[in-house]
Amino acid sequence: MSGCATVEDRADSAGERLGKAAAEAQPDPDLPADCRRKERSGVREGEPMDVALIKTDQALGRANARVRRCAAWHDVRADLKKAGLE
Repeated sequence: MSGCATVEDRADSAGERLGKAAAEAQPDPDLPADCRRKERSGVREGEPMDVALIKTDQALGRANARVRRCAAWHDVRADLKKAGLE
């Protein structure tokens, strides 16, 4: 069917294929090491429940902050990639 396409259609198609190939050829940079870090509460057996709750809440806060930082890092890269700047 490509014989029926106009020159403009074929050029658009070729451009899309070349753009996709170029995007696939450039691997995404590695995530910052912090993005792969696991968070632990640090609660020890026998600690009072109020202390355990505070430690767990603090660990959750750190983990959520990390998720926000890593998502922002990824979003910036995705925006740069869309704009053809990376």
